[in-house]
Amino acid sequence: MRFIQQALKQLHKLALLPDYFRAIAKEWLNIIFGETLVGIAFLLWWALANPPNPRLILVFVAAMFTAGYYAWRADYIRLQPQFKVEKIIAQITETENSAMTRIYLQVLPECLTDAPVLECRARLLLVSQLDGNGKWVPTQMNSPLKLGWDYYGYDPLTIEPGIGQRLDICWWDNQATAIVPTVYPMPSKWRSIIGPGPFKFDIRMAAKDCKPIDFSVTVNLLGRKWDDPEYSLIQEEKIDN
Repeated sequence: MRFIQQALKQLHKLALLPDYFRAIAKEWLNIIFGETLVGIAFLLWWALANPPNPRLILVFVAAMFTAGYYAWRADYIRLQPQFKVEKIIAQITETENSAMTRIYLQVLPECLTDAPVLECRARLLLVSQLDGNGKWVPTQMNSPLKLGWDYYGYDPLTIEPGIGQRLDICWWDNQATAIVPTVYPMPSKWRSIIGPGPFKFDIRMAAKDCKPIDFSVTVNLLGRKWDDPEYSLIQEEKIDN
């Protein structure tokens, strides 16, 4: 069975060869005769220097290899899995209890290329609470814990281009403004800090063949209505060395 699958993959690759050669030809023509500095320089050199055939052949061959590289590179970048996390929503959700309505705070990872992001997963690393001086103070919720996907549980999930899968961060309901993280397992020590916030959740999202992304989500219900939360998504600052 595995042999058949490998054979089908090879046939699929062979079927793409005509498209690849067309892409090379297009890049080759663009390099030699296109409206670029290289193309203009080549045409001037050809017209003024009247180079012998061996030099022309050498230039054509060099341009062909360059075109092959650029044609390959464009597809290579397009098919490398990458993702970002920039969207956050508060989703109102009905429950089996007609008197109870929940709100789930969710983030939506997105594909940056045409390739699906495989085995995407997230962990809650730390919960901090805002003190009276406006500083985030780490709590005892400081062990990595799995975060769950909306409807799909806690197993790794494939993110498809153009499809907004949702990762649950926390929830609360209309009967108690107690913010609860959607983690597994749920540590008993959460009971000692449960409340309306403000809280900050530090999260790491990772996937196969992708660089992990660290971000934070803040949420506050203190002094607010249950359906009017204050929340934000904070990207980790990247420092270039």
